Amino acid sequence: MTNVSGKGICLRERTEPSFARIFRPISADLQAAQKRLTAALTDAHDPSVREIVGFLLESPGKRIRPALVLLSAGAAGGRSMRSSETRRSSIGMAAAVEIIHMASLVHDDLIDDAAARHHRPCVHVKWSKRISVAVGDYLCANAFRLVADCADPRLFAILGPPLCAMCDGEIRQVVDRGDFRLSEPHCLAMIEKKTAALFAACCGVGAATTVHEPGVCKAFQEYGLHLGMAFQMLDDCKDLLGDWGGLGKMPGQDLLAGDVTLPLLYAISYCCQRREEPRQLSRRALSRLELGRVSEAFRSSCAPARIAALITSHVDQAKQAIPSIAPSDFKDGLRQLADNTAVSASRILMR
Repeated sequence: MTNVSGKGICLRERTEPSFARIFRPISADLQAAQKRLTAALTDAHDPSVREIVGFLLESPGKRIRPALVLLSAGAAGGRSMRSSETRRSSIGMAAAVEIIHMASLVHDDLIDDAAARHHRPCVHVKWSKRISVAVGDYLCANAFRLVADCADPRLFAILGPPLCAMCDGEIRQVVDRGDFRLSEPHCLAMIEKKTAALFAACCGVGAATTVHEPGVCKAFQEYGLHLGMAFQMLDDCKDLLGDWGGLGKMPGQDLLAGDVTLPLLYAISYCCQRREEPRQLSRRALSRLELGRVSEAFRSSCAPARIAALITSHVDQAKQAIPSIAPSDFKDGLRQLADNTAVSASRILMR
């Protein structure tokens, strides 16, 4: 549901996807992963570290990534998911990937000079930029400690390349800021590196904690990759069309940072096609473009339909990746998570 306020567009969804319903089969393990995560991060002697970590733990996100680990573990392993050893590994990996995600957000907020997240000041705002760098490193170190505790080298092999891709994507994105000569394939490649690769890894390591067949793990990775593509495209649209209440941060952060996302690529091109070529926009000029005008340009173009079609395509490919997996509540959860992404995209983009 959208409404127009002044010159800008603010977006509020009256109904949020029911993650509690989707995550019901893994609710106990998701809580256990949160406890494992908390124990790992608060096991510090320095009170300053405990203060900062406590601040971060007070505002958890949707926990999509640990849920992907646990749903994939359950869907792949079936009854073996109930063994204490596999359950311990799955819970440990769920905690590890969420900590990695937390670290990426701390560093991303610093790089983007963002002011707030989850309706609270970012770490570099509340403390300092130097502290923010160190906190991100601290989080990563603890994540790897949890992975090592699982004592399975396959997990490092699955998780390592996506983490390298995330860093590569972040560097490339910063280098390319304000360059609207970029193409749709380039933007899609950035989404794969920065988000979809980790989603794929979450599903892959989840499956690997309960089965040893490479083909099964690969199928879950394929599911995660396509879900991650759809999820990030939707998130980029929310940044352009959302408001503070719904986002928990200032909207238009990508625009102000100069990050070239798919919706911004389309919107700026449409907004400026009769005045100046997108390639002539300097980063300084880009920052002066009013968010409302850019979001209106996005709405007026063919971009919403194009992005909605891309999201639907990736959602379909995600579900098609795991048809041979035996039916279960866990598999249903994965399918529902993909379907909810498509429903949210339709609600936001095709008003």
